[in-house]
Amino acid sequence: MLSVNPLFRRLAVFGVAALLLSGTLHAAEPLRLAVAANFTTTMERLAQAYEQQHGVPSQISSGSSGKHYAQIRQGAPFDLFFSADNVRTADLERESHGVAATRQVYALGRLVLWSPDPAKIPADGAALLASQNYRRLAMANPRVAPYGAAAEALLEGLGLNLPRGRVVIGQSLGQTLNFVTSGNAEIGLIALSQARIYEREHGAGSRWLPAEELYPSIIQEAVVLRASKQPEAAQKLLAWMRDDPSARAIIEEDGYRLP
Repeated sequence: MLSVNPLFRRLAVFGVAALLLSGTLHAAEPLRLAVAANFTTTMERLAQAYEQQHGVPSQISSGSSGKHYAQIRQGAPFDLFFSADNVRTADLERESHGVAATRQVYALGRLVLWSPDPAKIPADGAALLASQNYRRLAMANPRVAPYGAAAEALLEGLGLNLPRGRVVIGQSLGQTLNFVTSGNAEIGLIALSQARIYEREHGAGSRWLPAEELYPSIIQEAVVLRASKQPEAAQKLLAWMRDDPSARAIIEEDGYRLP
């Protein structure tokens, strides 16, 4: 009968345990997601559902698409970038900061004129904007936030050149929403998803949905980043968002159209 040295047996058991522990730790490493402000709450819901189904946690960083774009170009260690447009993702791929052939449209956004006051915005929101019967309008910075660029295009298309003191600019859609909910602005041009989520949690407001032909399409796209330490795991998350019925339902519930 083969005799095994007790010390060798203990070392072998320790080695197996270390390998198992290492694998567990590796599996539990979160995906680092840079997420456009308008999609943050939706992404939190998606990340929770994905972790429950697949055991992979996520770490979400929220901000304007322009800010994230600049951080990624400077080497920020994200795995995935969920932009509010499809321009910055294309630029990152072209500049080799994004992994080739991993870009994916995850949602189509809609712009809304919104107020937490249920009586503030009439059926004809364009007439309200033109009348300037409000103290201030909030919108995101068009230089860094795609929804801000859409809002700027909408105002120009309506032939409105509002006085500087009439408009307050947020550096992200999150800050823009805060301007409206805090009373710093009575109305705001924000994402429909933000209005839906706020009303779901706090009660109904009032809104006007401008025709989508009045502003550029808001094509929200994600890309796996070259700095990712988990590119395969990142691509699996994107595939789940594209194909899983529960993921698609969450995106639609929060006010987005699906690609």
